[in-house]
Amino acid sequence: LAINRLQRESTNLNHTSISISLFLLFASVSFSAHSSGLSAEAQAGETLFPACFVCHNPEMDPPLGPPMWSVQRVYQRNSIDAADFIQAMVSFVKAPSLDTAIHKEGVRQLGLMPALPLPDEMLAKIARYIYEEQFQPPCAHWEIALKQAAQKGDAEHAKKDQRMLDKYCQ
Repeated sequence: LAINRLQRESTNLNHTSISISLFLLFASVSFSAHSSGLSAEAQAGETLFPACFVCHNPEMDPPLGPPMWSVQRVYQRNSIDAADFIQAMVSFVKAPSLDTAIHKEGVRQLGLMPALPLPDEMLAKIARYIYEEQFQPPCAHWEIALKQAAQKGDAEHAKKDQRMLDKYCQ
């Protein structure tokens, strides 16, 4: 009886161990798929993105460029699909101008960015990454902008930044 009981307990432990192992495997695969659900082109662009983050860092005070969360949203609203988004972004960063600027508020506040003399293929990968990435709301940027708007007496801009903080950062 004791041997049969030990064999049953051992079998139950093996089934439990296998179930736990399968669950952990499934969870890790699912998490990996969700955490890096980027296409291969976007993953390549992610490795090149630090060239953009130098100026588009949402924690920079004073900011040199608008946070990528904002850039992404403006370009998405003004694009019909991913290809249009990528083409518009690549064209702009190669030769920024007031006429081709889509992020009008960013240009108004911070000026035009310098041209990025990188190959189109590299720029397209970066743009694909910006298109696909799920950027976090730039709460630090809005806090900095709110402080700067208050110092300048720009009540309209201060209200806008406070609304964004209240909506996305509370």
